[in-house]
Amino acid sequence: MKKIILRLGVCLSVLFISGCWDRKELNELAIWIGSGWDVANNDGVEFSGQIVIPSNIQTQGGGGGTMQKGFFTISASGKNLSDALQNIQTKLPREAFSGQRRVIIFGEQFARRGLKRELDNTQRRAEVSLRTDVFVIKGATAKKALSVSNPLEKPPITATLGEHELSGGRGNTAYLDLLIAATSDGLRPSIPVLEFSSSQDGGKKGKSDSANPPLLRIAGVAIFDKNLKMQGILNMEENRHMLWVMGILKNLTIAVNKKDINASLTLNKLSSKIEPHISKNQQITFTVTLKGEGSLKENNSGLDVQYLNNLKRLEKEFEKISQKQVQQTVTKVQKKYGLDIFGLGEVIHRKKPNQWKSLKYDWDKKFSEADIIVKTDIKIKELGMDGPSLLFKESEIKK
Repeated sequence: MKKIILRLGVCLSVLFISGCWDRKELNELAIWIGSGWDVANNDGVEFSGQIVIPSNIQTQGGGGGTMQKGFFTISASGKNLSDALQNIQTKLPREAFSGQRRVIIFGEQFARRGLKRELDNTQRRAEVSLRTDVFVIKGATAKKALSVSNPLEKPPITATLGEHELSGGRGNTAYLDLLIAATSDGLRPSIPVLEFSSSQDGGKKGKSDSANPPLLRIAGVAIFDKNLKMQGILNMEENRHMLWVMGILKNLTIAVNKKDINASLTLNKLSSKIEPHISKNQQITFTVTLKGEGSLKENNSGLDVQYLNNLKRLEKEFEKISQKQVQQTVTKVQKKYGLDIFGLGEVIHRKKPNQWKSLKYDWDKKFSEADIIVKTDIKIKELGMDGPSLLFKESEIKK
Protein backbone atom coordinates (compact mmCIF):
# COMPACT_ATOMS: atom_id res chain seq x y z
CA MET A 1 0.00 0.00 0.00
CA LYS A 2 2.84 2.36 0.87
CA LYS A 3 4.48 1.68 -2.52
CA ILE A 4 1.23 2.58 -4.32
CA ILE A 5 0.92 5.85 -2.41
CA LEU A 6 4.59 6.66 -3.13
CA ARG A 7 4.14 6.02 -6.86
CA LEU A 8 1.01 8.19 -6.94
CA GLY A 9 2.91 10.99 -5.19
CA VAL A 10 5.74 10.82 -7.75
CA CYS A 11 3.25 10.89 -10.66
CA LEU A 12 1.41 13.88 -9.21
CA SER A 13 4.66 15.79 -8.66
CA VAL A 14 5.61 15.21 -12.32
CA LEU A 15 2.27 16.71 -13.41
CA PHE A 16 2.93 19.86 -11.44
CA ILE A 17 6.46 20.43 -12.78
CA SER A 18 5.88 19.39 -16.40
CA GLY A 19 5.38 22.06 -19.07
CA CYS A 20 7.71 24.61 -17.44
CA TRP A 21 11.09 23.12 -18.22
CA ASP A 22 11.59 25.20 -21.39
CA ARG A 23 10.08 28.48 -20.19
CA LYS A 24 12.26 31.56 -20.64
CA GLU A 25 12.57 33.98 -17.75
CA LEU A 26 12.52 37.73 -18.46
CA ASN A 27 16.16 38.06 -17.45
CA GLU A 28 17.03 35.59 -20.23
CA LEU A 29 15.33 37.65 -22.99
CA ALA A 30 16.31 40.77 -24.94
CA ILE A 31 12.92 42.55 -25.26
CA TRP A 32 12.57 43.94 -28.78
CA ILE A 33 10.28 47.03 -29.03
CA GLY A 34 11.05 48.44 -32.48
CA SER A 35 12.41 46.87 -35.68
CA GLY A 36 14.05 48.53 -38.68
CA TRP A 37 14.87 47.43 -42.24
CA ASP A 38 17.56 49.05 -44.40
CA VAL A 39 19.41 48.23 -47.61
CA ALA A 40 22.68 46.31 -47.13
CA ASN A 41 25.45 45.38 -49.55
CA ASN A 42 24.93 42.69 -52.21
CA ASP A 43 21.15 43.21 -52.25
CA GLY A 44 20.94 42.14 -48.62
CA VAL A 45 19.13 43.60 -45.63
CA GLU A 46 20.41 45.40 -42.54
CA PHE A 47 18.08 44.63 -39.64
CA SER A 48 18.00 46.84 -36.54
CA GLY A 49 16.25 46.66 -33.21
CA GLN A 50 15.52 48.95 -30.29
CA ILE A 51 15.93 46.83 -27.16
CA VAL A 52 14.80 47.71 -23.65
CA ILE A 53 17.31 48.00 -20.80
CA PRO A 54 14.96 47.02 -17.92
CA SER A 55 17.18 48.18 -15.06
CA ASN A 56 17.52 51.69 -16.51
CA ILE A 57 13.80 52.04 -17.22
CA GLN A 58 13.00 51.07 -13.64
CA THR A 59 15.37 53.67 -12.18
CA GLN A 60 14.51 56.57 -14.53
CA GLY A 61 12.40 59.21 -12.86
CA GLY A 62 13.90 58.50 -9.44
CA GLY A 63 15.62 61.21 -7.45
CA GLY A 64 19.29 62.10 -7.31
CA GLY A 65 20.97 59.72 -9.75
CA THR A 66 22.20 60.30 -13.28
CA MET A 67 19.58 59.61 -15.94
CA GLN A 68 20.55 56.69 -18.18
CA LYS A 69 19.11 55.60 -21.49
CA GLY A 70 16.43 52.96 -21.15
CA PHE A 71 17.27 51.37 -24.51
CA PHE A 72 20.01 50.57 -26.96
CA THR A 73 20.00 49.96 -30.71
CA ILE A 74 21.57 46.91 -32.30
CA SER A 75 21.92 45.91 -35.95
CA ALA A 76 23.46 43.37 -38.33
CA SER A 77 23.31 42.56 -42.03
CA GLY A 78 22.42 39.36 -43.81
CA LYS A 79 21.07 37.81 -46.99
CA ASN A 80 17.54 38.05 -45.53
CA LEU A 81 15.89 38.76 -42.18
CA SER A 82 16.58 35.34 -40.62
CA ASP A 83 20.24 35.54 -41.59
CA ALA A 84 20.51 39.06 -40.15
CA LEU A 85 18.81 37.94 -36.91
CA GLN A 86 21.30 35.10 -36.62
CA ASN A 87 24.12 37.61 -36.91
CA ILE A 88 22.50 39.91 -34.34
CA GLN A 89 22.24 37.05 -31.86
CA THR A 90 26.04 36.73 -31.85
CA LYS A 91 26.12 40.20 -30.18
CA LEU A 92 23.44 39.50 -27.56
CA PRO A 93 23.92 37.56 -24.31
CA ARG A 94 20.15 37.07 -24.16
CA GLU A 95 17.72 35.56 -26.65
CA ALA A 96 16.14 38.18 -28.94
CA PHE A 97 12.37 38.23 -28.26
CA SER A 98 9.99 40.07 -30.62
CA GLY A 99 6.71 39.25 -28.88
CA GLN A 100 6.47 42.81 -27.50
CA ARG A 101 7.39 44.57 -30.75
CA ARG A 102 5.26 47.69 -31.26
CA VAL A 103 6.82 49.49 -34.22
CA ILE A 104 8.33 48.61 -37.63
CA ILE A 105 10.31 51.20 -39.61
CA PHE A 106 11.51 50.94 -43.21
CA GLY A 107 14.33 53.15 -44.46
CA GLU A 108 13.22 55.13 -47.54
CA GLN A 109 15.83 53.49 -49.79
CA PHE A 110 14.69 50.06 -48.60
CA ALA A 111 11.02 50.94 -49.21
CA ARG A 112 11.78 52.12 -52.75
CA ARG A 113 13.65 48.87 -53.44
CA GLY A 114 10.50 46.96 -52.52
CA LEU A 115 9.02 45.03 -49.60
CA LYS A 116 7.60 41.97 -51.34
CA ARG A 117 10.65 39.75 -50.86
CA GLU A 118 11.38 40.81 -47.31
CA LEU A 119 8.45 40.41 -44.89
CA ASP A 120 7.58 36.70 -44.70
CA ASN A 121 9.53 36.17 -41.47
CA THR A 122 7.45 38.77 -39.63
CA GLN A 123 4.23 36.89 -40.45
CA ARG A 124 5.53 33.34 -40.05
CA ARG A 125 6.92 33.52 -36.52
CA ALA A 126 4.26 32.67 -33.95
CA GLU A 127 5.47 35.07 -31.25
CA VAL A 128 5.18 38.21 -33.40
CA SER A 129 1.90 40.17 -33.29
CA LEU A 130 0.43 41.65 -36.47
CA ARG A 131 -1.06 44.51 -34.42
CA THR A 132 1.95 46.70 -35.02
CA ASP A 133 2.44 50.25 -36.26
CA VAL A 134 4.59 50.61 -39.37
CA PHE A 135 6.38 53.64 -40.87
CA VAL A 136 8.75 54.77 -43.61
CA ILE A 137 11.48 57.13 -42.42
CA LYS A 138 11.85 59.95 -44.96
CA GLY A 139 15.35 60.48 -46.37
CA ALA A 140 17.09 58.41 -43.70
CA THR A 141 17.74 54.90 -42.40
CA ALA A 142 15.60 52.96 -39.97
CA LYS A 143 18.70 52.30 -37.85
CA LYS A 144 19.16 56.03 -37.30
CA ALA A 145 15.45 56.46 -36.45
CA LEU A 146 15.65 53.71 -33.82
CA SER A 147 18.59 55.49 -32.16
CA VAL A 148 16.69 58.73 -31.40
CA SER A 149 15.72 59.43 -27.79
CA ASN A 150 12.45 60.99 -26.67
CA PRO A 151 12.15 62.97 -23.42
CA LEU A 152 8.61 61.74 -22.71
CA GLU A 153 8.65 58.07 -23.65
CA LYS A 154 10.80 55.16 -22.52
CA PRO A 155 11.53 53.28 -24.74
CA PRO A 156 11.47 56.23 -27.17
CA ILE A 157 10.21 54.51 -30.31
CA THR A 158 6.80 54.10 -28.63
CA ALA A 159 6.40 57.89 -28.94
CA THR A 160 5.56 57.35 -32.62
CA LEU A 161 2.51 55.31 -31.58
CA GLY A 162 1.02 58.24 -29.69
CA GLU A 163 1.90 60.71 -32.44
CA HIS A 164 0.22 58.54 -35.06
CA GLU A 165 -2.94 57.98 -33.04
CA LEU A 166 -3.34 61.61 -31.96
CA SER A 167 -2.91 62.80 -35.55
CA GLY A 168 -6.00 60.78 -36.50
CA GLY A 169 -4.12 57.89 -38.13
CA ARG A 170 -4.54 54.14 -38.21
CA GLY A 171 -2.51 53.31 -35.09
CA ASN A 172 -1.52 49.72 -34.40
CA THR A 173 -3.50 48.33 -37.36
CA ALA A 174 -1.16 49.96 -39.91
CA TYR A 175 0.89 46.79 -40.50
CA LEU A 176 -2.21 44.63 -40.81
CA ASP A 177 -3.67 47.18 -43.25
CA LEU A 178 -0.46 46.93 -45.30
CA LEU A 179 -0.78 43.14 -45.56
CA ILE A 180 -4.47 43.39 -46.55
CA ALA A 181 -3.77 46.02 -49.23
CA ALA A 182 -0.85 43.96 -50.57
CA THR A 183 -3.25 41.12 -51.43
CA SER A 184 -6.06 43.32 -52.78
CA ASP A 185 -6.84 44.12 -56.43
CA GLY A 186 -8.76 47.31 -55.63
CA LEU A 187 -6.54 48.98 -53.03
CA ARG A 188 -2.89 49.98 -53.19
CA PRO A 189 -0.80 50.01 -49.98
CA SER A 190 0.11 53.16 -48.09
CA ILE A 191 2.31 53.55 -45.01
CA PRO A 192 2.62 56.59 -42.70
CA VAL A 193 5.88 58.53 -42.95
CA LEU A 194 8.22 59.74 -40.22
CA GLU A 195 10.84 62.45 -40.55
CA PHE A 196 13.54 63.90 -38.33
CA SER A 197 12.59 67.13 -36.61
CA SER A 198 13.30 68.94 -33.34
CA SER A 199 11.20 70.10 -30.42
CA GLN A 200 11.39 73.76 -31.52
CA ASP A 201 10.67 74.79 -35.10
CA GLY A 202 13.21 77.20 -36.55
CA GLY A 203 15.84 76.53 -33.90
CA LYS A 204 19.17 74.78 -34.38
CA LYS A 205 18.77 71.07 -33.68
CA GLY A 206 20.79 70.03 -30.63
CA LYS A 207 21.69 66.79 -28.87
CA SER A 208 19.21 64.65 -26.95
CA ASP A 209 19.98 66.41 -23.65
CA SER A 210 19.81 69.95 -25.12
CA ALA A 211 16.96 72.48 -25.02
CA ASN A 212 16.07 71.57 -28.62
CA PRO A 213 16.51 67.77 -28.89
CA PRO A 214 16.00 65.84 -32.16
CA LEU A 215 12.63 64.12 -32.46
CA LEU A 216 10.69 61.97 -34.90
CA ARG A 217 7.38 63.33 -36.19
CA ILE A 218 4.59 62.14 -38.47
CA ALA A 219 5.14 63.75 -41.87
CA GLY A 220 2.62 62.21 -44.29
CA VAL A 221 2.09 58.92 -46.08
CA ALA A 222 4.12 56.81 -48.53
CA ILE A 223 2.39 55.39 -51.63
CA PHE A 224 3.22 51.88 -52.88
CA ASP A 225 2.41 50.08 -56.13
CA LYS A 226 1.05 46.53 -56.42
CA ASN A 227 4.63 45.17 -56.30
CA LEU A 228 5.12 46.88 -52.91
CA LYS A 229 7.63 49.40 -54.22
CA MET A 230 7.38 52.91 -52.82
CA GLN A 231 6.48 55.49 -55.49
CA GLY A 232 6.15 58.76 -53.59
CA ILE A 233 5.05 60.68 -50.48
CA LEU A 234 1.97 62.78 -49.71
CA ASN A 235 2.30 65.48 -47.06
CA MET A 236 0.47 65.44 -43.73
CA GLU A 237 -2.55 67.41 -44.95
CA GLU A 238 -2.93 65.11 -47.96
CA ASN A 239 -2.57 62.09 -45.69
CA ARG A 240 -5.56 63.28 -43.64
CA HIS A 241 -7.59 63.75 -46.83
CA MET A 242 -6.77 60.18 -47.89
CA LEU A 243 -7.84 58.77 -44.51
CA TRP A 244 -11.10 60.77 -44.63
CA VAL A 245 -12.00 59.38 -48.05
CA MET A 246 -11.19 55.88 -46.75
CA GLY A 247 -13.51 56.48 -43.78
CA ILE A 248 -10.89 55.86 -41.09
CA LEU A 249 -9.86 59.40 -40.07
CA LYS A 250 -10.50 59.92 -36.36
CA ASN A 251 -10.16 63.70 -36.01
CA LEU A 252 -9.45 66.76 -38.16
CA THR A 253 -9.04 70.50 -37.57
CA ILE A 254 -10.09 72.82 -40.42
CA ALA A 255 -8.93 76.44 -40.37
CA VAL A 256 -10.33 79.37 -42.39
CA ASN A 257 -8.43 82.67 -42.65
CA LYS A 258 -10.10 85.20 -44.92
CA LYS A 259 -10.54 88.96 -44.85
CA ASP A 260 -13.53 88.91 -42.50
CA ILE A 261 -13.35 85.34 -41.11
CA ASN A 262 -10.66 83.67 -39.03
CA ALA A 263 -11.96 80.49 -37.41
CA SER A 264 -11.10 76.86 -36.64
CA LEU A 265 -13.33 73.80 -36.35
CA THR A 266 -12.26 70.44 -34.89
CA LEU A 267 -14.18 67.49 -36.32
CA ASN A 268 -14.35 64.37 -34.15
CA LYS A 269 -17.16 62.55 -35.93
CA LEU A 270 -16.14 61.87 -39.52
CA SER A 271 -17.55 59.57 -42.20
CA SER A 272 -17.25 58.81 -45.88
CA LYS A 273 -19.80 57.44 -48.34
CA ILE A 274 -18.69 56.40 -51.82
CA GLU A 275 -21.14 55.68 -54.64
CA PRO A 276 -19.77 54.22 -57.89
CA HIS A 277 -21.49 54.53 -61.27
CA ILE A 278 -20.43 52.74 -64.45
CA SER A 279 -21.93 53.94 -67.74
CA LYS A 280 -22.70 51.80 -70.78
CA ASN A 281 -19.42 52.82 -72.39
CA GLN A 282 -17.56 51.79 -69.19
CA GLN A 283 -16.86 55.34 -67.96
CA ILE A 284 -16.47 55.14 -64.18
CA THR A 285 -17.70 57.90 -61.86
CA PHE A 286 -17.40 58.04 -58.08
CA THR A 287 -19.34 60.41 -55.84
CA VAL A 288 -17.51 60.76 -52.52
CA THR A 289 -19.60 62.39 -49.76
CA LEU A 290 -17.56 63.39 -46.72
CA LYS A 291 -19.37 64.31 -43.52
CA GLY A 292 -18.02 65.83 -40.34
CA GLU A 293 -19.35 67.09 -37.03
CA GLY A 294 -17.42 68.93 -34.37
CA SER A 295 -16.82 71.90 -32.13
CA LEU A 296 -15.85 75.47 -32.92
CA LYS A 297 -12.39 76.06 -31.42
CA GLU A 298 -11.69 79.61 -32.60
CA ASN A 299 -13.78 82.51 -33.85
CA ASN A 300 -11.38 85.43 -34.26
CA SER A 301 -13.94 87.57 -36.02
CA GLY A 302 -16.96 89.67 -35.23
CA LEU A 303 -19.43 86.94 -36.26
CA ASP A 304 -21.99 86.23 -33.54
CA VAL A 305 -22.56 82.49 -34.02
CA GLN A 306 -25.64 82.56 -31.78
CA TYR A 307 -27.41 83.73 -34.93
CA LEU A 308 -28.28 80.90 -37.31
CA ASN A 309 -27.29 82.82 -40.44
CA ASN A 310 -23.75 83.36 -39.12
CA LEU A 311 -23.48 79.73 -38.02
CA LYS A 312 -24.54 78.52 -41.48
CA ARG A 313 -22.09 80.91 -43.11
CA LEU A 314 -19.23 79.43 -41.10
CA GLU A 315 -20.33 75.89 -41.97
CA LYS A 316 -20.37 76.77 -45.67
CA GLU A 317 -16.86 78.25 -45.44
CA PHE A 318 -15.56 75.07 -43.79
CA GLU A 319 -17.33 72.94 -46.41
CA LYS A 320 -15.89 75.00 -49.25
CA ILE A 321 -12.28 74.85 -48.11
CA SER A 322 -12.36 71.14 -47.17
CA GLN A 323 -14.02 70.16 -50.46
CA LYS A 324 -11.43 72.06 -52.47
CA GLN A 325 -8.49 70.58 -50.58
CA VAL A 326 -9.69 66.95 -50.70
CA GLN A 327 -10.53 67.25 -54.41
CA GLN A 328 -7.01 68.52 -55.09
CA THR A 329 -5.48 65.59 -53.22
CA VAL A 330 -7.60 63.03 -55.08
CA THR A 331 -6.71 64.58 -58.45
CA LYS A 332 -3.01 64.67 -57.56
CA VAL A 333 -3.00 60.96 -56.69
CA GLN A 334 -4.86 60.10 -59.91
CA LYS A 335 -2.67 62.13 -62.27
CA LYS A 336 0.75 61.90 -60.62
CA TYR A 337 0.75 58.34 -59.29
CA GLY A 338 -2.23 56.52 -60.85
CA LEU A 339 -2.48 54.27 -57.77
CA ASP A 340 -5.76 53.70 -55.92
CA ILE A 341 -4.68 54.23 -52.31
CA PHE A 342 -8.30 55.19 -51.41
CA GLY A 343 -9.75 51.72 -52.03
CA LEU A 344 -12.28 52.86 -54.65
CA GLY A 345 -11.76 49.60 -56.51
CA GLU A 346 -12.83 47.68 -53.42
CA VAL A 347 -16.04 49.74 -53.35
CA ILE A 348 -16.86 48.50 -56.87
CA HIS A 349 -15.84 44.99 -55.80
CA ARG A 350 -18.41 45.08 -52.98
CA LYS A 351 -21.24 46.93 -54.74
CA LYS A 352 -20.84 45.76 -58.34
CA PRO A 353 -19.05 42.38 -58.15
CA ASN A 354 -19.98 41.23 -61.65
CA GLN A 355 -18.57 44.33 -63.32
CA TRP A 356 -15.49 44.24 -61.11
CA LYS A 357 -14.40 40.93 -62.64
CA SER A 358 -13.48 42.68 -65.88
CA LEU A 359 -12.21 45.90 -64.30
CA LYS A 360 -9.73 44.52 -61.77
CA TYR A 361 -7.04 43.41 -64.24
CA ASP A 362 -6.20 46.97 -65.32
CA TRP A 363 -7.51 48.86 -62.33
CA ASP A 364 -4.65 51.36 -61.91
CA LYS A 365 -5.25 52.72 -65.42
CA LYS A 366 -9.03 52.80 -64.97
CA PHE A 367 -8.65 54.55 -61.60
CA SER A 368 -6.52 57.30 -63.14
CA GLU A 369 -9.19 57.87 -65.82
CA ALA A 370 -12.24 57.81 -63.49
CA ASP A 371 -14.30 60.90 -62.64
CA ILE A 372 -14.17 61.43 -58.87
CA ILE A 373 -16.53 64.05 -57.44
CA VAL A 374 -15.96 65.13 -53.83
CA LYS A 375 -18.77 66.66 -51.76
CA THR A 376 -18.62 67.79 -48.12
CA ASP A 377 -21.23 68.23 -45.40
CA ILE A 378 -19.94 69.99 -42.25
CA LYS A 379 -21.96 70.63 -39.09
CA ILE A 380 -20.94 72.72 -36.08
CA LYS A 381 -22.43 70.96 -33.06
CA GLU A 382 -20.65 72.76 -30.23
CA LEU A 383 -19.96 76.49 -29.97
CA GLY A 384 -18.06 76.71 -26.70
CA MET A 385 -18.75 80.17 -25.25
CA ASP A 386 -21.76 81.42 -27.19
CA GLY A 387 -21.59 84.50 -29.30
CA PRO A 388 -18.69 86.48 -30.79
CA SER A 389 -15.18 86.82 -29.44
CA LEU A 390 -15.04 88.83 -26.20
CA LEU A 391 -12.33 91.03 -27.76
CA PHE A 392 -14.79 92.70 -30.15
CA LYS A 393 -16.78 95.80 -29.27
CA GLU A 394 -20.54 95.83 -29.72
CA SER A 395 -20.20 98.04 -32.82
CA GLU A 396 -17.84 95.47 -34.45
CA ILE A 397 -20.10 92.47 -33.95
CA LYS A 398 -21.96 91.07 -36.97
CA LYS A 399 -25.36 89.64 -36.15
